Amino acid sequence: MKKIVKKLVAAALALTMVLSMAACSMGDEKKESSDSGKKSDGEVKVGFVVSDMSDAFFAHLIKNIEKYAKEEGVTFTAKECPEISDKITGIENFVQSGCDVIICHVTDADALKDAATSAEDAGVRFISYDSDIDGTSGFIGIDNHEYGYAIGKNAAEWINDNFEENEKVKVGVCNYPDYPFLVTREEGILDALKELAPNANVEVTAKAGYTPEGVDVGDAWVQSNKDLNVVVGINDAGVLGVYESFKSAGIKNDKLGMFGGDAVDDALAAIEEGGAFKATVSTNMLKNANYFIDMAVELAKNGKLEEREKLFPLEGITADNVAEYKKSIEE
Repeated sequence: MKKIVKKLVAAALALTMVLSMAACSMGDEKKESSDSGKKSDGEVKVGFVVSDMSDAFFAHLIKNIEKYAKEEGVTFTAKECPEISDKITGIENFVQSGCDVIICHVTDADALKDAATSAEDAGVRFISYDSDIDGTSGFIGIDNHEYGYAIGKNAAEWINDNFEENEKVKVGVCNYPDYPFLVTREEGILDALKELAPNANVEVTAKAGYTPEGVDVGDAWVQSNKDLNVVVGINDAGVLGVYESFKSAGIKNDKLGMFGGDAVDDALAAIEEGGAFKATVSTNMLKNANYFIDMAVELAKNGKLEEREKLFPLEGITADNVAEYKKSIEE
């Protein structure tokens, strides 16, 4: 009988030890799993939903981001998604593919809010770019009204240098009403003209956010408004189209100035030519493209940002500083 009891006690002790070891093992596994949630830079996977990779600015931006991501060992994928429906699908696909962070060029915050918050609910951090979406982890970009105001300020300063206060200045505006953030930018342009050059009178407006659109608009204005003194737009691309059209038509007017934004290479070259294209505005995104990846890595590693909003500094580019600016972005 004593032998049986001893065997039972021994068996019980053995079972206790096995269970104890199993519990310790499970605890270690949980600890390892928890530790692995803190990603190193090389484990971070970032998806970028971009509106138009054929646009000179976006193409250059993506190129710079890709270069920096590769240097940092971050897996980076950009997907061109022109329409809202494309963007929603792109966001969903990046969630499914296991991205840690999604950066999205937000053209309509209301239309993309559900997709963005769904990504956040799925554990994927979402960074809004250009237009902010409430409830997302971060915002990167610019204040579009301030950006437009800076474009308009360039135009206003040129007007004030070249016209008397009582002279009527005829203005054509290249806008892009499809996207709310570009409407805000246009409002900034108009506010600057109204406040800083009250003799500026908007004679005509047209949708031109891309160079081919600008060429078409320019061709129309050559026929209907060739006496314009100022052409100002929400970006360089559309205004460059008007610029090319006016050049092709042989319009030479000493009192004609054109003004855009983004500081794309063709705009910088046009400024250096010394013709009608007088100024642009740089968002300084191209030379600070690392901000996008640094922000994404911080989110992936920490789960939140120390500073939720990152704004790029605006800089006016004219004939006076274009050479210096070009040198700075080449370094």
